[in-house]
Amino acid sequence: MQVFLATERGVYELIPTGGAHRICCPDLEVVDVATFEGHLYVCSPRSGLFEVGGGKLKRLASGPCWRLVRLGDSLVASMDGPVLVDALSGAKITEFPDYAERFGWRFLKGPAHITDIARFKDLYVASVEEGNLLAGDDLRGLRPTRFWGDLHALLPDRERLYISTSTGIYYTSDLEKFNMGLGPTGYTHAVVRCGGYLATHEMSTRPLWVSVDGVSWRNLPIDLPRPEYGTTNLACIGSRAIYAVRQVYVIDIARLIVEKLASGLPLVLRVSVL
Repeated sequence: MQVFLATERGVYELIPTGGAHRICCPDLEVVDVATFEGHLYVCSPRSGLFEVGGGKLKRLASGPCWRLVRLGDSLVASMDGPVLVDALSGAKITEFPDYAERFGWRFLKGPAHITDIARFKDLYVASVEEGNLLAGDDLRGLRPTRFWGDLHALLPDRERLYISTSTGIYYTSDLEKFNMGLGPTGYTHAVVRCGGYLATHEMSTRPLWVSVDGVSWRNLPIDLPRPEYGTTNLACIGSRAIYAVRQVYVIDIARLIVEKLASGLPLVLRVSVL
């Protein structure tokens, strides 16, 4: 298991004993990274989708790239539009400009894009920034649900789907009724499973919130660097949380023990455990 840090200046790999080393593309702003069959893929909001090999970048798709999601035997990239492409070939899978226009999807820095994709029960679901939650039998069949917001991350967990938004964490069991969790009410940009807890981060110097039941959340009394807008700074390995902004911390949530593993990094835009 490897921990990758997508940063404003390339991709770093976390060293388990402490520290991090850059593994590619120091001149590239990277918002997401994925491995697939031994190959490394990176997503850049300025430059596009790339495969990394032999220290070189092979561009697979042009235009802003925002997310890489493994779905079974495929790797899907989210591009402006919103457009979904096969990350291995750069071929377009589907696009949603008609929905974007009809429903008023928007993004401050350009066209709307899909921020996350997941499988929930027997459906595919996708979140739009800023727009509707989508659901469908396949990616080409994604259709808007009635849930709308500034949507950032999805977590199918047990019988619920959790949605990280700019106004807190919401959950649903049927994609019809949506409830807001009792906890953070501000800008969240992650929702993950950490052992017996669900976890998210909010824009604060005490950013971490956790929940046992997914309904009631509590703010951890741990001072950490404040996350930036648009950054996904949280991932988990078992019950340990990995939190990174320009430093990397490992947090034992149950015992509230914090260890710093690395510092002096470029701004981390996403933490990924692969």
